[in-house]
Amino acid sequence: MDRRGGKSDKNNDGSELPPETVEESPPPPSFNVVAPPTQEKSEEQERQADEIAKGRKFANVPEIGEADLRNALLIEAKRRKYWGTKAINKMIFEDIEHTACHHYILDSFTETRSTAEGSEAYTIGQFVENHGDPLMMQIGASTSQGFSNPWDYDVLPDIDFKVQTKVFELPGSSRLNACHVCNAEGVSHCFHCRGYGTDKCGYCRGTGMKAGVAHPAVYTHPMVGTFPHADAQRGYPGTGVAMMRPSLANRQAYAVGTPVHFMMKAGLPPPGIGHYDLCLFCQGRGVRECHYCKGNGKKTCTVCGGHGSVRAFTKLKVFFTVEHSEYYTPAEVPERLLRMGTGNVIFQETLPYVLPLKKFSIKEINEVSRKFCAQHLQKSLGSCRVIKQRHYVEAFPIAKVHYKLDSKSGVFYVYGNERLCYIPKAPSKCSLM
Repeated sequence: MDRRGGKSDKNNDGSELPPETVEESPPPPSFNVVAPPTQEKSEEQERQADEIAKGRKFANVPEIGEADLRNALLIEAKRRKYWGTKAINKMIFEDIEHTACHHYILDSFTETRSTAEGSEAYTIGQFVENHGDPLMMQIGASTSQGFSNPWDYDVLPDIDFKVQTKVFELPGSSRLNACHVCNAEGVSHCFHCRGYGTDKCGYCRGTGMKAGVAHPAVYTHPMVGTFPHADAQRGYPGTGVAMMRPSLANRQAYAVGTPVHFMMKAGLPPPGIGHYDLCLFCQGRGVRECHYCKGNGKKTCTVCGGHGSVRAFTKLKVFFTVEHSEYYTPAEVPERLLRMGTGNVIFQETLPYVLPLKKFSIKEINEVSRKFCAQHLQKSLGSCRVIKQRHYVEAFPIAKVHYKLDSKSGVFYVYGNERLCYIPKAPSKCSLM
């Protein structure tokens, strides 16, 4: 019993079924990362970067008006069924504290290149027509000491700061080789029938009888004396039938214990068995031609397609990705709520390499900017190349309101450009004693 599928590996008569031959496709090639060439900044680039850093300006954060505060509170109170319109209009705002939560984001758009060997079925005529003389290409490749660096080719992304992958053939890497699977013969050995081209008949189960049951007049005869598929040494493992393969020409193979086996031994048909009792598909032999190789014993090579030659080439995979880092300054509104809204972009910069912030009003943002810039450059060393970097500061306006309604007081917050409302503590409901 197969534990994986729960299916039996035996036939109805107790004989083992032949193993299924599944042609597995070759595994996908594994790409090897190619380190990018080192890039040094020139003095002119450093001077321009310093000038841009000195000219940075940061916008101010606008405050939230009282009308927006009441409107945001009304929407949230109705959604949670805290107060009605009359209660909110009656509510007194005792104190309003305006603050801001700053959100710093650094994105690095990087490029990684890797190579892998690939092959496809190809004829010599196709190769000469599309790529030229293979002998001259081999001489040129040997004199130039290999192919060029994968980083020598310009590959542009479709959209900046978006994950994307491009795979194409590396120019100049095509070469014609003999197929290593079939040794340039174009055919491969059939492992299901071991190259004999025959297999047990699946309709009569190797007995040669239409009923699928061995006839006693055959296997009890003293000249035969063998039950079908009893001697596994005459066949091959996994077939469930023992075969006889005559050495004479034009003699087909047959299974032991079958009517054909009887006729080969005795020289006459088995007694009590007519032609209509024999299997319609194997004619009493108990074996048929192999389903996988069609009786040839060899199959067309799946790697070269029967041509005996393959075109080998180098695949180049260019992977564009975005390294993202962000930080929120501490605020009384939870960070998960701030992510639902948007703030005002008070600073934004996109350059090949950005310099960390140094003159922002909040020192914590300056430290985080320096830390993120160093981390992104450290990750890109030796593995990928930074194409562009961008960083910006997003400010969320937050208004903390102390309110009073009748004899009760509390606090709520309004934040973001959407004027979202956050009530940390639900108001107590009045109850009758």
